[in-house]
Amino acid sequence: MLNISAVKLVGRSAMVGAIAFVCFCRQPTLAADRRDDRLKADRRHSARLLEYLAKKFSHEITDVAADADRITIEGRLGENDGDLRLAEIPMWDDITALKSPETLLSIDPEKQGRFVVKVDRHASGDRDRLLSAWCVVQKSGGEYVPISALHYVDRQKPRADLLPAKPRSIKGLGGCPFESPDMQALGIASVTLNIVLNDIIYSEPAPGRSSYAYGGRTWYVADRNVANYDRYMRTAADHGWMVSAIILLRPVRNAPQGAWIRDAAYPDADPSGMYVMPNFTSRAGVDAYAAVMNFLAERYSRPDGKFGRIHDWILHNEINSGFYWTNAGDKTLITYLDLYQKSLRLTLLLARQYDPHAKPLISLDHFWNKNADARGYPARELLDRLVDFSNREGDFEWGIAFHPYAQDLFNPRTWEDSQVTFDFNTPLITFKNIEVLDAWVRQPQVCFHRQEPREIQLTEQGLNSRDYSEAALRDQAAGLAFAWKKIQPLKSITAFQYHLWADNRGEGGLRLGLRKFSDDPQDPLGKKPSWEVYRTLNTKEEDAGTAFAKPIIGIKDWSEVVHHGDIR
Repeated sequence: MLNISAVKLVGRSAMVGAIAFVCFCRQPTLAADRRDDRLKADRRHSARLLEYLAKKFSHEITDVAADADRITIEGRLGENDGDLRLAEIPMWDDITALKSPETLLSIDPEKQGRFVVKVDRHASGDRDRLLSAWCVVQKSGGEYVPISALHYVDRQKPRADLLPAKPRSIKGLGGCPFESPDMQALGIASVTLNIVLNDIIYSEPAPGRSSYAYGGRTWYVADRNVANYDRYMRTAADHGWMVSAIILLRPVRNAPQGAWIRDAAYPDADPSGMYVMPNFTSRAGVDAYAAVMNFLAERYSRPDGKFGRIHDWILHNEINSGFYWTNAGDKTLITYLDLYQKSLRLTLLLARQYDPHAKPLISLDHFWNKNADARGYPARELLDRLVDFSNREGDFEWGIAFHPYAQDLFNPRTWEDSQVTFDFNTPLITFKNIEVLDAWVRQPQVCFHRQEPREIQLTEQGLNSRDYSEAALRDQAAGLAFAWKKIQPLKSITAFQYHLWADNRGEGGLRLGLRKFSDDPQDPLGKKPSWEVYRTLNTKEEDAGTAFAKPIIGIKDWSEVVHHGDIR
């Protein structure tokens, strides 16, 4: 059954340590020497990646363009110091340990060392070079050594020039049945939708599965599950809602031999994780992941809109807490991020064949310069390294799907958060200091092509009511009003999908919903005051609907909650 609620079993902050402990205790015991070998190999890979990102190359790939038939690579050679070749590097190859490139092409430089090389887009076996990078190499000691950085496709001609998403407002919602009257009553303009890839594609034929050709192989999609997604997508399209799809992969666990997920899941992922990272270590892994992503992009970006549309792609979930939400085993930050940035780039390359405005988003929770757990990663460092990869291998248009929950998920009085500051060294980013994230994306070195600030979508966040007492419900409603007023001046924020429509028993005691529990004995699914506050937002009733919160927060005017100082 399709689950359209945001994927959360429990809250974060105080609860995340307990989750980590449970996950750690459930890990299967690996032979000590095998685990030690993996850790040592990862540390070596980490050192090579850091060296690669910092290295100054004298040769450069300057532009890569693709059409339906060809890839055109342009570059510039520095001082010509021998027999140089252009090498194709598929995503499964490790540029830091390159031995024998997939394809080698001659370079015939013109004036000032500039060159243009054209190659067929599809290699033997119908392998799509759209997903390959290119670099200049030189033979040394029987091996080919990279003497430029990688560069992926920058530009491609899409199937159709679809219009960009233009939602009526930034107001969105998660976890609400799309057919619910609340979606119209609340004035919802955008939604998130979980897509679990395991439920869509299979390696083998069976009744109820349709064939799908990709990468020189036939795959099989589950008709009933795809029809369910179609129904949600068409409903969203009928109402003009922008759709940001959350892409998830469940672990291998007990999947049978030959199952799609055995190729698609990262091989070192620990099965204790809720979801896992895709596999970029082999062609089989990249092809399996690309097959389902291409199927989704092709289906949900049709010019006729027959099945609805995915506008943006949220890759996996809260990767700074990846030990639970996007597991790749024991990884240093840079080796983990290397896997993730390939998932972002693959998605962009595939989606923009069909939709020139599609965008991948990196998913992060509110821990900024602080780890939720010893096996987590600070969000700021992940983003800084993502900028490094973008600058090194060809900048691409990624955005941020951020979850600015309150410091204490149980306390909706987020204006009282004490672990936040208005600078880039803040431990957390919550609604109290959300301006920090806006300031970060506006830095020239962060901007796409150093011009366009990275887009921010707030794709999962909610304010809690500790219970259903009048005081608790009032504080929740005030927290929601505060959050909305904080983000209004920030133009980099293009969507706010509130989490959650109704309280959920599976959220570790949290009551984040705009409605009460469906099984509440006194008032099942009863409207909370926050429901009415949310309805008034972005309407002529907004000022009146949020005025009650000012004395609760301790202000006389909403301008007092906005930070106007420098952020560095």
